[in-house]
Amino acid sequence: MKTFPRALPIANRDSSLVTTLAAVIALVVFGIDALTPLDIAVAVFYVVVVLLVASTNNRQATLAAALGCVALTLLGFAMSHDSGYTSGAIARCLVSLVAIGTTSFLSLRNQAATTTLQEQVELLNLAHDAIVVHDMNDRITFWNHGAQALYGWTAQQALGKSIHTLTQTSSAVPVEQIRDELLRTNRWHGELQRVRHDGSVVVISSRSALWRDATGAPRAVLATNNDITKRKEMEAKLQRQQEELRATIDAIPGMVWSCSGDGRLTFINRRWNDMGVTLEEGENGTDVWSAIVHPADLPQMQRDWQTAIAAGTSFENVSRIRTRPGVYRWMHLGAEPLRDEAGMILRWYGVNTDIEERKQAEQALERSEAFLLDAQRLSRTGSIATHFADESSMWWSDEAYRIFDYPPEVEPSIEAILARTHPDDRALVRGAFEQGNGGAGLVDVEHRLAMPDGSVKYVHYVAHLNTPRSGGSEYVGALMDITETKLAQEALARSSAELAHVTRVTLLGELAASIAHEVTQPIAAVAACGGAALRWLNRPTPELGEVEQSVTQMIRDAKRASEIIQRIRAMAKKRDRSPTSVDLNGIVSESVELMRREFERHRVELQLELDEPSAIVCCDRVQLQQVLVNLLMNSVQAMADVGGARKLRLATRLADPEHAQVVVQDSGTGIGEENADRLFSTFFTTKAEGMGMGLSICRSIVEAHGGRIWAESPETGGAMLQFILPVDEGRCHEQ
Repeated sequence: MKTFPRALPIANRDSSLVTTLAAVIALVVFGIDALTPLDIAVAVFYVVVVLLVASTNNRQATLAAALGCVALTLLGFAMSHDSGYTSGAIARCLVSLVAIGTTSFLSLRNQAATTTLQEQVELLNLAHDAIVVHDMNDRITFWNHGAQALYGWTAQQALGKSIHTLTQTSSAVPVEQIRDELLRTNRWHGELQRVRHDGSVVVISSRSALWRDATGAPRAVLATNNDITKRKEMEAKLQRQQEELRATIDAIPGMVWSCSGDGRLTFINRRWNDMGVTLEEGENGTDVWSAIVHPADLPQMQRDWQTAIAAGTSFENVSRIRTRPGVYRWMHLGAEPLRDEAGMILRWYGVNTDIEERKQAEQALERSEAFLLDAQRLSRTGSIATHFADESSMWWSDEAYRIFDYPPEVEPSIEAILARTHPDDRALVRGAFEQGNGGAGLVDVEHRLAMPDGSVKYVHYVAHLNTPRSGGSEYVGALMDITETKLAQEALARSSAELAHVTRVTLLGELAASIAHEVTQPIAAVAACGGAALRWLNRPTPELGEVEQSVTQMIRDAKRASEIIQRIRAMAKKRDRSPTSVDLNGIVSESVELMRREFERHRVELQLELDEPSAIVCCDRVQLQQVLVNLLMNSVQAMADVGGARKLRLATRLADPEHAQVVVQDSGTGIGEENADRLFSTFFTTKAEGMGMGLSICRSIVEAHGGRIWAESPETGGAMLQFILPVDEGRCHEQ
């Protein structure tokens, strides 16, 4: 095959040399033809001149050279023959002219073909593709500028070299297989990896075509090569991104899927495969949803899905999805449509999110709310939350609405609470609200509600401070309807008062002999003093001084009898508890006076230890006296069967700066370990004739006054009962 680059024109620097040589040859031929007697066709050698000039590929010069040679031939013919023109000479001249003309014609035509070929080569050089032509031995015969730019070798460096050796060709398909396909189909297209002149590796897309000659023999291969290195890098990068995206989608806990516009499944992630669902099932038209959705949830799910497809709106549904045979989990099914520029749905993209834990939490929350509502309804306890940072916003539970007797549409507020609050308690409630607004750690208030029907409710509100992340202060509290409790407490208080009264009357019955003795003594003294006064008056000379002394004694004893009767009446009288400031030593002394006869009758040795100065306590005088008398009577009875000394110690002292203490210690049989825990229990007694109410009532009275009573067994024997009461610090005056 012709080597196209070697057929290109001679360089301009050689044109002048060729032209000069042609002129010299023309002159030599002219001299020989015109000046020598040679009888031959010397002018034929002008063909050499034409060919030399034609080699410059200059059409005008070639045509001029041809015409000049014709002129020189004719001129030489004329000069070499004066007048006689023989047929031989004429024939030689014609042969020379024909040779010159033929050579000129062929040279001009060859120049035209060469020009056309040169233009075609230039067009090939203008192509961006690398165009390479090699023979059947892989030797390069054409190498355009695109090939030079792609591979880095010039045409002079590449021509004649093996294309595969020069570029170190490698591919997934062996070179022999490529050659076989070219010979079989005259075409081949594929990707090759080659090494450039600078050592860098490029990936090319090669298209090869086999050229055969007229006989059908393979002569050369024309290949166009395109650098696709960057495209391959982008494809590899895109592939990596797709793999990463697929890995990311597979790592998503949810079931990711996509489907065509008509709802046919086209993509699923690995989570579906874990459940035994394959993409082929969806592509084959199989209804995958019916295989994985719980039968009870399937109809609604299908309705929602078909509605979304028909309307082109977002799809949402909550159903149970089978994760493995027999196991279903709650999932949220959601999908969004992808539309084209015209608004037509091209594809649906969806994900099924596992919400089993959330569903269980919601169900647990619903159960908890139901339990809370029932518990609040049964316990008559409502919830109130107040957030002071948000303009004192408030929230009530249903039970709180019921307690306040407000319809649900009423906006919770402090004004609504004050509207229901008893007028006498509004200042108390407003003060509690101001405490909360001021940041108090605990709000605790009892007040009354004046209901629309005229009834009164007693409520107890307790709230503690909570600091939410949103800022400000929030109180979460409980509102308890304690109306029935309050009424029951009042009834219990009345019953306790009646029981205490009965106990006092019973106690007075037990003290009847002592009381009679105490009353008889001052009455007898009054009678004796009255008789003495009469005797002093009946004397001849009345002894008025003695009379005055007797009358004074009568008045004293009468007052004493009156005081004894008043104390007995006070203990026997049924009345409400009325705390006052009481001298503790004084009330102890009065109780001792009531019990003195019992002490004498049972030969009890009283040891009185009264702390000075006397403590002042705030209590009901009669009830405190009842406690003391009851304890003293129990001690006397406990020592009734003791053969030795019967000692009773009664002492008062300050237990601490805030409490006064009374101690009653006897030398009786003591308290058994089996009875220590039940000593103050109702109806518990160790006496055959006892009712078991005395110590229980004593405990109720002491605790009602804010005190505490207990029993001990000292090492010396007997029993020690003691109680403490708060020292009066002005509370009785406040009450």
